[in-house]
Amino acid sequence: MIHLLNVDEWAEKYQQQSLSPEELKKLHAILEEDAVLNNAFEQALQMQILLTEQQKRQRIRQQIAMVAAEHKAANASAAAPARKSGILIRLQQYWRPTAAAAAIALCSSLLTYTFTTRETKSNKNQYVLLKRDIESIKKSQNQIINNMKQSEKREPAAPEARPGIYGGSGFAIGSNGYFATNYHVVEKADSIYLQMNNGKAYKASIIKVNTDADLAIVKIDDPSFSFKQAMPYTIDKKVAPLGQRIFSIGFPKDEVVYNEGYISSEKGYDGNANAYQLEITANPGQSGAPILDRNGNIVGIITGKQSNTSGTTFAVHAEQLLKMIAELPKEHKVNLSTKNKFSNQARPEQVKQLRDFVCAVKVY
Repeated sequence: MIHLLNVDEWAEKYQQQSLSPEELKKLHAILEEDAVLNNAFEQALQMQILLTEQQKRQRIRQQIAMVAAEHKAANASAAAPARKSGILIRLQQYWRPTAAAAAIALCSSLLTYTFTTRETKSNKNQYVLLKRDIESIKKSQNQIINNMKQSEKREPAAPEARPGIYGGSGFAIGSNGYFATNYHVVEKADSIYLQMNNGKAYKASIIKVNTDADLAIVKIDDPSFSFKQAMPYTIDKKVAPLGQRIFSIGFPKDEVVYNEGYISSEKGYDGNANAYQLEITANPGQSGAPILDRNGNIVGIITGKQSNTSGTTFAVHAEQLLKMIAELPKEHKVNLSTKNKFSNQARPEQVKQLRDFVCAVKVY
């Protein structure tokens, strides 16, 4: 069956639609269980799509070359029978090759412009926001892949009661209903709901945003909301060092998902000094998920990833969130935790407690 060593072969079969229904069913089951293998498969499938497009372009170039060769042969045979003089004769003699050359030049220019435009757009769109598009389907290679997968499922999935439009992740910054997420998740939202790990959903409102840092603070509208236990983590104002091991949990799907990795660069995308570059798996829906160091201190918040890699992710420094909290008016006082209970705990126990303070953000 599929594994990391033969993922390219399976992607090629998938693209050519040569897999049997049983093989497709087993493939989807394995990919749903293995996030790393699923990322590798989607990267390989994207490469297959690009190769197919490249082959189409090559056939167009070959057709243009054949047309040019035919015009050249026709002109050579037409010029042999008789010698004529005058401007009209010369126009007749050179019109065909000139027209053919002009046609080839036009086609080449159009192809060059198309390819250059696509490559330029690809380079500019390497930074991908990680909000989860729940309702609409975008015209991208990832969505093409998702459409292909959905079309092969025999049983339609049961509709969600409140599917929303966009989804992301968030985490508590205080015990009294204040949460942090990404600005791009809640931007232009008509209504926002925070769904906790126990399945309960609470309506929330935006309190403050920082568009430059891509952060937002929201608060649950219910004034009686509070956590039964104290927050077990702290938000670190210090920038984590290069090579620091980190972990995160978020909501790329309806269930909470755990990932771990390390800080690979002291600066974020395009040299952003207020962000990290991470090597950690992140998928749509994990925008706003917290990044914690090995001691359980929140050091960053996931914002996006690099599209042409499987694990290069970006996160804004937690100090940017602390600055926002400090600027809140008095009526929105956040009760920050000052004691970290994670430092002497094993990772499974850290995650077990953390999941109660991380939520799925659903925007309508």
